[in-house]
Amino acid sequence: MKRLAIVASHVIQYQDPFFRLLARESDVDLTVIYCSRAGLETYRDSEMSTTLRWDIELLEGYRHRFLRNFGFGRGYTRLINPGIIPTIMRGNFDAVIFMLGWGSLSALLGIAACRLSGTPFFLYGDSSFPPEARGLRGRVREAFVRGVFQLAAGFMTSGVLNADYYRHYGADPRTFFLLPWAVDNERFAAAGQLAPGERDAMRERYGIARDAVVFLFSAKLLPRKDPLTLLRAYEQMQHRDRATIVFMGEGILREELERYTREHALGDGIRFIGFVNQRDIPKHYAMADVFVLPSTYEPRGAVLNEAMACGLPVVVTDRCGSLGDIVLANDNAFVYPAGDDSALAHHLDALTADATLRAKMAERSREIIGNWDFARGVIGVQTMLQYVSERK
Repeated sequence: MKRLAIVASHVIQYQDPFFRLLARESDVDLTVIYCSRAGLETYRDSEMSTTLRWDIELLEGYRHRFLRNFGFGRGYTRLINPGIIPTIMRGNFDAVIFMLGWGSLSALLGIAACRLSGTPFFLYGDSSFPPEARGLRGRVREAFVRGVFQLAAGFMTSGVLNADYYRHYGADPRTFFLLPWAVDNERFAAAGQLAPGERDAMRERYGIARDAVVFLFSAKLLPRKDPLTLLRAYEQMQHRDRATIVFMGEGILREELERYTREHALGDGIRFIGFVNQRDIPKHYAMADVFVLPSTYEPRGAVLNEAMACGLPVVVTDRCGSLGDIVLANDNAFVYPAGDDSALAHHLDALTADATLRAKMAERSREIIGNWDFARGVIGVQTMLQYVSERK
């Protein structure tokens, strides 16, 4: 049995089922080290302007501990956990995975503890699309990242573009081990099975016609998610009278989006339904026909996994980190240049007009996401631990 520590930033609903599954393996002695209690208790999400608490079970089925966090603000200072040093140095771990990446003081303290104790560590994150090293700040950042990567024993890759990101900074592909950025596919697929008449009832609740083609946006209403481009694309659609856009989520742009909807007389086809918690999200995917994520930059986009597990085709930008593994252009997905509302409108029209195409792409989403799961991640971790054992 190999002793493994996973250092996580905070309690995340997507990661918890993976920890539970990994802890059941007889050859892995898992301890999850949390740097913050955020996500476990009721908290205020300033970006969504919403107070929330996740309505699913967390922290069950695996050993975990919380470190005291002295962090403040954002960036590197948001996590400062001095306790990570003795926790790692006394833990006698065979390997450590930093699931919080390397962008915090706690990550750097943990990496230092691994180096001092001779513990192999692996980096894991959702980074993609490495920025150009412009100016002094950009060159310093690139040198810093390359330096950190040289210290690592290897990398857990969350997808194709994430592996490219590591490779860009000089990481050795021979030390890459796949840990898919996944969600609980089974939960979403099961909860997305609606009873007879339930789909129509949900649509009626939101004032949506039974035969409308529903395009669902599920994300915070923030500039980076670019929901305004989706509104503009809808305005340009030839088949607009047959389509409805549903915005699921809250954020600072809601007032602007509602004002644009009023001023451009789009109200008949636009719905703002606000924040929806975890238990009810799958039913809302099942109520829809297509999922749209118009982000100008999206490191991964776990909502894509959710939508695909519920059997939806997806429309995304070319700045989405899921491209190449679960988002396959002209297969289960349409991909368009970020910010191009005309190109987006073209894809929306194509999907609105062709039910056969929607069904074909939906089936491919189910097939693709079926192999992008936590079980595959467990195999990746076990393979990594075997690699560590052989190196010793």
